[in-house]
Amino acid sequence: MSAHLKPTRLITVGSSDAFNHGGRANSCFWVADELGHYLLDCGPSTTQALQNLVKSQQVELDKLDVIYFTHLHGDHIGGLPVLLLELNFSIGRKRPLVLAGPLNTEQRLKALCEVSYPEMLEKMLNFELRFIEWSLDAEQEIMKRVVTSIPAQHDPNAFPTSIKIASPQSTLCFSGDTGWHDALVQFSKNSDAFILECSYAKALFPGHIGLEEIAAHRAQIQSKKLILTHFGDESRAEALARQNELDFDVADDGKEWFL
Repeated sequence: MSAHLKPTRLITVGSSDAFNHGGRANSCFWVADELGHYLLDCGPSTTQALQNLVKSQQVELDKLDVIYFTHLHGDHIGGLPVLLLELNFSIGRKRPLVLAGPLNTEQRLKALCEVSYPEMLEKMLNFELRFIEWSLDAEQEIMKRVVTSIPAQHDPNAFPTSIKIASPQSTLCFSGDTGWHDALVQFSKNSDAFILECSYAKALFPGHIGLEEIAAHRAQIQSKKLILTHFGDESRAEALARQNELDFDVADDGKEWFL
């Protein structure tokens, strides 16, 4: 990072799996870098969790520029309609908001908004939504950041991707929901932080990662910082017990890093 650039601020909005185990919010992160502010994923609990961060003065909602979606499952997109209404009616947003994600993002998000609040997009919002999509294996510039995607090992109907977001001062890598595959090692190499899902203590489902798999591959992961998220209760307890041994951080709602 150049000496004149401020560090990137990475804030955990939520650290749980789809089921809000432990009373935590769905896995989601807020990032503030030299280019602005973005959100990574937006599950059903996101707006409530963001309100807690507003209260603690960690986040200013009116500064949000773009939401990047790793894939199109409900625990990663389900909170969007409420967040849009919060930005519209409580914040009074007027400037456009970019919604960026994998193939089918625009169709799925518009359908979600319509079924949640009919005619919301046509009659309620006072700001423009701009949709940008990436293919499962691509590199493109979105909001002046270089976004690189690779296919994730997850439900193909959700168009799952792992993504790497590079700004002038930092490169952050997000696994999204995925089973372990060796491409993650090279993909996250030399990133400032690799945010990696850890749904289970032992992998029980081919579309998610277990802590035992992370332990087996930990020596290969060469990101400057490894952060685990998307926890169930058992995987979180195991991660807390082994974080010093395996040299990673355990995400928790409200926890933040400067990178």
